[in-house]
Amino acid sequence: GSECVGRSGAQGDRKKEAGQINQSLLTLGRVITSLVDHQPHVPYRESKLTRLLQESLGGKTKTCIIATVSPSSGNIEETMSTLDY
Repeated sequence: GSECVGRSGAQGDRKKEAGQINQSLLTLGRVITSLVDHQPHVPYRESKLTRLLQESLGGKTKTCIIATVSPSSGNIEETMSTLDY
C-alpha cells in the first residue's frame, strides 16, 4: 500500500505526511528484502518505522502482516502492489 497523493488530492501538510509514509513503506520493503535475502546489512535506521519494528522483524519473534485490498477494478493496481509486497 501507499499514500497516493494524486488520487487523494492531499495538499500542504497532508501531502508532506503522505510522502513520509511512502518513504517509511519503501524502507520497510528494503528491510524485508534484506532479511529474506540474508544480506549482511539491513537498513533499519533509514526510517523511524523500521527502527521501531527492528526487534519484531529481525528478532526471534513471529510477525504477521495484514493487507487491505479492494475488489474494485479501479483499485487493481494498488491491490496487486499490496499483494506483491
